[in-house]
Order: sequence, then structure tokens, then C-alpha cells
Amino acid sequence: MRGAGQSRGVYLRVLSSAALGLAVAAWAAGAPRLVVPAPTHDFGSVERGTVVEQAFRLENAGDAPLRIENVKGSCGCTVGLVSGHEVPVGGAGTVTVRLDTGRLSGRVTRTVTVYTNDPATPASQLTLRGEVITDLVASPMPLYLGRVRQGTAARREITVVPGRPGTTARVTWVENTNPALHTALEPLPGAAGQRVVVTLDPHLPLGRLNDQLVLHTTSARTPDLTVPVFGSVEGDVVVLPPQITFGVTHRGDTPERQVHIRNRGVRPLRITGVNAPSDVVRYQLDTVEDGREYLLTLTLRDGLPAGTVERTVDIFTDHPDEGHLAVPLYAIVRDGKPRG
Repeated sequence: MRGAGQSRGVYLRVLSSAALGLAVAAWAAGAPRLVVPAPTHDFGSVERGTVVEQAFRLENAGDAPLRIENVKGSCGCTVGLVSGHEVPVGGAGTVTVRLDTGRLSGRVTRTVTVYTNDPATPASQLTLRGEVITDLVASPMPLYLGRVRQGTAARREITVVPGRPGTTARVTWVENTNPALHTALEPLPGAAGQRVVVTLDPHLPLGRLNDQLVLHTTSARTPDLTVPVFGSVEGDVVVLPPQITFGVTHRGDTPERQVHIRNRGVRPLRITGVNAPSDVVRYQLDTVEDGREYLLTLTLRDGLPAGTVERTVDIFTDHPDEGHLAVPLYAIVRDGKPRG
């Protein structure tokens, strides 16, 4: 009898272990699933200076808790406020987006990206769009100069047209504190309005340009329009892409990214060194064409902790003016593996 009892006890222990294993397997197989019932909100027409606010509902239709890891706006005028950073199974949370229209005009679209631990959709966009009414509409807003080769004169235009019927407002002068940006105010040919011709000094130093123009007007409602101006000035050496982005990855993955270093000058170029964060990536430098082009391959390490990675890869050359090139590196690392 004791042998039978012992056998029965062993059987029960085995059964319990199997049940526990199934429970663990079921838990491990679970995953959150983000559902946004209305990812776009049209706020209609508002006067410039109005603060638009919208609460977007985020639902968890999966079978594991949904974690909201980050909320990032497309520009400085949007702010995402999270009701809670974890949404239970079958529950819902909100991300409230505020849009300050004080520097906007005309048709606008702004987005906020929500990063979660949903393996199928790790990044989801929430969109605000509508029309900002003002006496004068400047376009484009902001003004992107692009990637300008040093020594080349760049020319861009900003058009300023009436934003409401019957307005007689106009731009009287353009304020600019950057001596490398030159502006000229002219009538808009063949249409009601004006244009601001923007030229860039060909001898501007290398690097990124981030500035603004202030258009002073006769409008009582909109006495000035601020137009952000940005771009980059490049020399002989070009790094493509200018930023290394691994996107969303999972622990254990080892994705690769390639960076081309190209020489557009007459003098041959040598890469004298690479300083990559060894705790984040491994790298390999290859010659595509000696003196003209090099290929830098970066592999993300597999033992990184979960979280956001923001580092810099430094490339050193023998160019007299471009001896140090700093390339931003970005990644989001998550625990676990996506299903499927």
C-alpha cells in the first residue's frame, strides 16, 4: 500500500509540475496588443494662439500588460501626457496631446509617437490636424535649407499670403540676427502677397544650422510671424546616413547598420580612427575606394539592458577642416522577443 501511495504522490507531483509548466508557457506566450480607436483628431479651424487639447484613448486588447515606454512629439509644440505607464489586460489609458498654435498658420498636421512593449506594433502615431486662422500665412513653416555644400550660395523663398478674406495686412520688415542669412522682401509676382528671399552665405561654418526669422507685420492680431530656419552645411566629407538608428530591437538581437563616409574633395581622404561605444556596438571599417569612400558597419551587441540608447560614434580623418565627425547613435532595446 505504501508503494501505491508513493506512486500516487509521484504522479501528483508530476501532474502539478506539468500544470505549472503549462501555466508558465501560457504566461510566456502572452503579449500586449495596442489598439487606438481614433488615432487622428481634426480640430477644425481655430484662431492663431489657441491651445488645442485632445485625449487619445489607448486600449490593451492583448493578454499581457501594456507598457507605455515613451511619448515623443514631432516638434516642440506638442506634448503627450500619459494617464499611466501601464495598461492592464482589457483596460485602457489615455495620452493627452496639447498643441500650441501660437507660431502656426494655415493647414497644420502634427504627430506624437507612442512607444510601447507591443511586439507587433512597437510605435504608433497620434495625429492632430486642422487649420489655424490668421491674417497672414507664411509658407513653408519651418524653412528647410537642406544640406548645403560649403562654398555654394543657397537660395530659398518664403511666401506670405492673406489668411482670411479682406485682410490688408502685410510684412513691413524681416528681423534676422544671423549675419550668414540674408533676406530680401519682395511683392509676390502675379498674386496677392509677398515673398521673403533667403540666401545663405557661402562661407558659413560647417555643421547644423538652427535659426529663425521674425516677420514683422501691420496686423494687430499677428504683429509678427516667427519662421524657424534649419539645415546643415557640409564640406568635402559626407557621412550617410547622418544618424545611426537601430529603431526598436529586442535583447538578443544583433542588427547591423552601415554608414558610408564619402570624400567629395580633390585631396584623398584617410580614416585615422573610429571611436565607437564598445559596450553598445561592434564595428568594422572597410575601404570601398581608397581615398574616396569607406564603409563603417556597426553591429548592436546582444547583451544590452532594456531601455533607450543614445550615444555617439566618432570618426577621425586626416582632412584639415573635417578631422572629427560625430555621428549620433540611437536605439530602443526591449526585453523578450516579438511573437511570430
